[in-house]
Amino acid sequence: MGDTESLRSCYDKLRKAVGNIPLDASKSAKLQNLSSGKISEILPNLYLSGRTVSQNSELLKEKNIRTVINVSDREVSNYEKSYPFVRNYRFYSMSDTVDAKFDSILDEAIRLIHETRIRGEAVLIHCFLGVSRSATLVAFYLITAFGINWRDAVDYIHHRRFSANPNFGFLHQLKVYSNTKAAEARSQLTSQRCLRLRESDRDVIKKYLPLAVIEL
Repeated sequence: MGDTESLRSCYDKLRKAVGNIPLDASKSAKLQNLSSGKISEILPNLYLSGRTVSQNSELLKEKNIRTVINVSDREVSNYEKSYPFVRNYRFYSMSDTVDAKFDSILDEAIRLIHETRIRGEAVLIHCFLGVSRSATLVAFYLITAFGINWRDAVDYIHHRRFSANPNFGFLHQLKVYSNTKAAEARSQLTSQRCLRLRESDRDVIKKYLPLAVIEL
């Protein structure tokens, strides 16, 4: 199977699993209820959600979320003042289109995610519904930290959040990154606390993907 066919197969598989993009109001409301208002624990202290969850102060406190990353086309105004419990807030402007690019934000975003978790604090990554953009950023993090391939990263996230469904262009970026840049980025994750964290995470991932190849 060629590269394009492989990407298309993965994309179609995810589309089928979530029931395709909703076309009518009732299906749209169902998807929003499934995605936007639900928080999904991808790994300990790593959460994925839609916009609604990012504005739930009680839930943020309950989950010890100190870092919030908003990867969407709409910033929450005065977020830091409204949610002082959150230490770090980042807004990365991103449209959910096949030609939107993650390259310029990856180094900072992945470092922020990892450093937050090493401190024993939680990070929330969200977009509008928690389906495509935020799921893709989480996949970039998994590829970097654990050396798993792009398919396993997407499959694992889908196990943890059923509605996760990166668009076709994002899948292509994940594949290219997995093959070219991830190893170099992973080589910088060298501290003992970092290694212990990743060893613990490996055990969680293996529960869902027992055959996945994980590099620490």
